[in-house]
Amino acid sequence: MNEEAAIRFLILIVEGEGGAGNPEVDLARIATTYYAFKNVGSEVVMATPLGGPPLIVDGMRYADMSDESVRRFKGDRDARDELADTLALDQIVVEDFAAAFCIGLSGRIWTDSADGVTALVRAFLGVGKPVALVPGKHLLVAPEGAGNGLLILGDNDDSPLCAARALINVVADMRQDGRV
Repeated sequence: MNEEAAIRFLILIVEGEGGAGNPEVDLARIATTYYAFKNVGSEVVMATPLGGPPLIVDGMRYADMSDESVRRFKGDRDARDELADTLALDQIVVEDFAAAFCIGLSGRIWTDSADGVTALVRAFLGVGKPVALVPGKHLLVAPEGAGNGLLILGDNDDSPLCAARALINVVADMRQDGRV
C-alpha cells in the first residue's frame, strides 16, 4: 500500500450492555483482525460504544497465549494502548474510514434507533462503505446463523464484484492455511 494514502479501518468492539461481557468478543478475534489490517499497511482505529478500555482489557493477562496474534498483541505496546483508549461511537466520522469491522453485535441491525452501534453500521452501509460483522450470539441476520462459514451480504450494483473479491481472498487464505 502507498504509505501516503494508507487505508483506515475501524474495528468496532461490542461487548454487551450494563457491564456484561460478551463471550463472542475475545482478544484472539480482535488481535487477528487488527494484524490482518496492519500487515497490509493500513491504519487501524478501535472503538467501543462508550469509548475507553473495553472489558476484554481486564482479562488480557489470562488470554490464550497459544494464538500467535494474541502473543504479538500482548507484546505490542502501541496495540495495547489503542485497545485501552478506544474511541466512542460519537467520535466516529464515517467519512474518515474505508470500511468497518464490527465484532460482537447482537440484536437487530435495522432498528429505528437513531444512535448506537446499529446506527453506525447503517451509516457505513448508507454511504457505500463495506462492513464486516462477526456477530454476538443474538444477531438476527439468518435463522440459523452462518455456522462455521462466512456470510457476505450486499444489495447494490457493486455488491457482486465486492463479494466475489472477498470470497477469492478468503478461499486463497484458506487454501494457504490448508483448510481447503
